[in-house]
Amino acid sequence: MPDFKDVATLTKQVNNNVPARRFLSSFFAPEFLKTIHAELDTVENSRTLAPFKREGAKMTTDNRGGYTKRPFHCYEIGLQRPTTAFDVFKAQPGEPAVVNDPMDPNARQAYILGQDSADLNNKINRTIEKLSSDALFNGGYKILDEDGNQIDSIDFGFKSTHKITKTGDERWGKSGAKIITDLEKLDTIVGEDSGKAVMDKVFGSDVWATAQESEAFMKAFDRINQQGNSVNGGAIRNGLGARLVGYYNGSRIWVYDEVYFANGQKYSFVPKDKILAIGEGASLVLYYGCVGNVKDGWFMGERFAKTRYDEDEETQLLIMKSRPLPVIREADAVAWAKVL
Repeated sequence: MPDFKDVATLTKQVNNNVPARRFLSSFFAPEFLKTIHAELDTVENSRTLAPFKREGAKMTTDNRGGYTKRPFHCYEIGLQRPTTAFDVFKAQPGEPAVVNDPMDPNARQAYILGQDSADLNNKINRTIEKLSSDALFNGGYKILDEDGNQIDSIDFGFKSTHKITKTGDERWGKSGAKIITDLEKLDTIVGEDSGKAVMDKVFGSDVWATAQESEAFMKAFDRINQQGNSVNGGAIRNGLGARLVGYYNGSRIWVYDEVYFANGQKYSFVPKDKILAIGEGASLVLYYGCVGNVKDGWFMGERFAKTRYDEDEETQLLIMKSRPLPVIREADAVAWAKVL
């Protein structure tokens, strides 16, 4: 089988064609590291005042505070996709004009490489979205191997006041529910602790369905966006799979129905019974550790990609690596509520 690309060229091409990140991970600003370790400052806004001093008195010593420095390791995702000689001679799903003008084996091999590259990219993006979801809705996440065993875990130190759970009749849809009060409480918690206004709220699908049944909420809910255009019941999408359904109290209200599959089960990236509130300009970072190997070199980017062959050159392996690490540096700017 011919070698289509050298490592540097293939890696560059793959990074230039990484599919758009999904909705939740889009809140995290990407940053590329020259190492596989990150020293992270987790920010807490101390919100203290600067004191005056008497004339002739000593300067006030103000030690750094409001953050902690912790080391984290960017673990590697390493995937390989085999292509055999049989694959190259077999028509692929979606292959154009396979009856009247079939591809020759070299063209088909290139076609398969492109399809496999897109598929592996998508799998990595879904893993990043899952980590981002766990970070935002649980305050941390577990790093698991292919057998589901825990390698490590990360906790971003959410305060208990930023993790609200409604119980009994206070749950939405029940007689004692106070939807507007609960939403305003999220705004207050984030605003008081971080100094940031909540500009985005993400509703789980069941939460959104329940909220629409509340007459008080729907009276205050704004389906007209800031440009004066009708949202039309959730027709506006941001290109990453989320629906902008309207505005409430200055916040964009999003509904995100994207799912993933694990162990034969379907799961939602956004828990169906929760609401997420994110302060404007919250310090959320998606670190990418350096990827590569000793032979081919090391690369700063989202992905590393190469092809290699077995000894008999009957199997080509497309290898793709990434070291993503979503980090909430400012936990005070995020809060969630479980309301169902």
